[in-house]
Amino acid sequence: MNSNPAMRFKSALTKDELKTIQDRNPDSPDVRALLWEVARLRAVALRTRDYFRQGSSSMALILADSLRTMLEDEPVVREQTKL
Repeated sequence: MNSNPAMRFKSALTKDELKTIQDRNPDSPDVRALLWEVARLRAVALRTRDYFRQGSSSMALILADSLRTMLEDEPVVREQTKL
């Protein structure tokens, strides 16, 4: 078994693949809710990338604080903390 947690998942979906799913299920509130969640998590990934691109600049400190706050508010983090 691979010890890398990311390897347990299928390949990430592209924006076009997500759009295709949306187009196949235009009236599904469940699909719509899941796609909004995916969009939100994609935004977290982009913010994380921005943080690492900043290196050790003062902007990196601002982004790190924002990212830390954002991650602490993530349901998966709050749920893990309760265990």
